[in-house]
Amino acid sequence: MSRIRLAITIGLAAFVVLGLVTADPPAEDRARQIGSLLRCPSCQGESIADSPAALAEDMMALVRLRIDEGLSDEQIIEELVSSYSGSQLLDPPVTVETLALWVIPSLVLLLGALAALSRTRPESESTPATLPPGEHRE
Repeated sequence: MSRIRLAITIGLAAFVVLGLVTADPPAEDRARQIGSLLRCPSCQGESIADSPAALAEDMMALVRLRIDEGLSDEQIIEELVSSYSGSQLLDPPVTVETLALWVIPSLVLLLGALAALSRTRPESESTPATLPPGEHRE
């Protein structure tokens, strides 16, 4: 009998944990999560969820409104990024443009280092040695 009770208890606990893990987050948690992905247009490097600026508060109010209307996270983010020209994603997706922002400066730095190294090499390695007058090479 105790084994049956233990099995039922474990089954119920697993059901509760599974329900908590897969449940949709409450609306305010979801709003803060979305707000943490967007950079505040008037603040330097802060998300709209963390910014005390009036514009960020307005944007968070819009996020909450769109959540209540049933929009997906992607739809809300897309609307805010397109509506507020200064708003950007804090963690932008990797595209050709964002990849170029990392690759081009690295290439310029590498080419500059190679150019500096080629200028500092001694030229005696590449020029043939001259023989004193009267001596011949064999």
